[in-house]
Amino acid sequence: MDASGSAWPARPMPPAGPRAAWRWAGDTAALAAVASGAVVLLLAAVLPIETVDTGRAGVQPRHSLLQVHGAAVLLPSAVPLLVAALVTAVLHAGRHGQDRWTLPVAWTLSVVLLAAALAGFVTFLIGVFVVPTGVLLVAATCLAHSARKAAHRP
Repeated sequence: MDASGSAWPARPMPPAGPRAAWRWAGDTAALAAVASGAVVLLLAAVLPIETVDTGRAGVQPRHSLLQVHGAAVLLPSAVPLLVAALVTAVLHAGRHGQDRWTLPVAWTLSVVLLAAALAGFVTFLIGVFVVPTGVLLVAATCLAHSARKAAHRP
């Protein structure tokens, strides 16, 4: 045991490597938005959300959007995942020198997705499931914006 009373020897912090470049305030929110977008796509494929009229009395069966509308429904359901991946990539690019255009693009995509999710809350069956993705993207962009302002502050 050393003089500090700990059985573990003191170790210096590892040097900043390639993984350290990916750490910023909005990482968690951006990656959670990508995961949320993937969940939206999965829900469109498996969640029994749409009632199918069988013409008989009683409780009607429910089927997933994929079962009712076919594979064509996967394209609009993949939009949240694609936007989340794009915003994450844009914010990542902004940390490496292309900061002039990245925040406006990230803000635009995030706010448009959130607005579409809120509109889809009323008109599209899966719209309510897109709201968390939009909120997480707006949070990630806000955190990236705050981190960039703090880094440029004298």
